[in-house]
Amino acid sequence: MAHSALHGDFEYVLARIIQEFMLFLHQSGLSGPQIHTLLHIYHAGECRISDIGALMGASPAAASQLVDRLTQQGLVERAEDPINRRIKKLRLTDKGLKLIRHGVTSNHFLTSLMAALPEEQRQTVHSAFGYLAQASHQVQASHKQKVEHHA
Repeated sequence: MAHSALHGDFEYVLARIIQEFMLFLHQSGLSGPQIHTLLHIYHAGECRISDIGALMGASPAAASQLVDRLTQQGLVERAEDPINRRIKKLRLTDKGLKLIRHGVTSNHFLTSLMAALPEEQRQTVHSAFGYLAQASHQVQASHKQKVEHHA
């Protein structure tokens, strides 16, 4: 498959999956920046408010307000960093985790897409996503090491 054809096919499928995921989260009453923040925390495991500010290109006060709203909704919790008590770490609550996971598992487009494939092709797609996830973790770890090295 040509490189551009791969991108076109991947873009189409990914766009449809993301559209449905975002629609689900918007129907849950969340704004775009709130969704972006939840996804960042979900993938990072935990982070600081300053990380959210940098991610959003927002001031510390704006990032704090965004996190406050998510905390009030019971989706995010703050905890003291055991090494430096002045730093507050953010992580998803059980409710926040369930919301993100439900958005993924209830994605009707993805479910229908996978159901339309024969079992052998479903296994191939599952394996391919596993390979992509592994590579993603390796690239992310390499990027994190480069950032920490330059800091």
